[in-house]
Amino acid sequence: MARHNKRFRSLFAIACGAAWLLESGRARAYEEQASLDAALGYALVVDDEVSAQGASVELGASWGLSDTYVARANVGYASLVEETYAGRAVQHLGRLRVEALYLLDVLEVVPFLGLGASLTNSPDDSAQLPVRVGGHLVFGVDYLVSRSWIVGLDVRAALLFEGNGQMLNATDVALRVSRMFETF
Repeated sequence: MARHNKRFRSLFAIACGAAWLLESGRARAYEEQASLDAALGYALVVDDEVSAQGASVELGASWGLSDTYVARANVGYASLVEETYAGRAVQHLGRLRVEALYLLDVLEVVPFLGLGASLTNSPDDSAQLPVRVGGHLVFGVDYLVSRSWIVGLDVRAALLFEGNGQMLNATDVALRVSRMFETF
């Protein structure tokens, strides 16, 4: 009996050692990774009187803070057409955004949500400030094509504050491609 017990302990120790040596690294779909991002999308800005809509483009980067949190920053441009009584007017908007994202699951399809801050230029010549400051919610889903490539869909709902106390509602939908890089 003691001999079987000793053999069992030896086999158990060997099995534990083999499992430890053969253990694969933990899944790190975002953690300890950075990305470079490019996105094309549709933007809509609405105030009390008029709305403007059009195409947008963005370049950005992100950093995986943990397996569930990501920090992202991007710069972008939107060319928006505004319908007025005098005809059509085109607004050229530049923007800078920073976001904190919470990943709901880290598998092949990754839904996420987050909060962000926005800074855009004000195309209105009568604006008191040449920039608009705002905050936004972001919802989206990423599809992990491989360890190095991600295709994502981002939806943002923002409030932008004008210098005159007026608020604008902005909605943005973008298709994003990200190239992931190991950071450590």
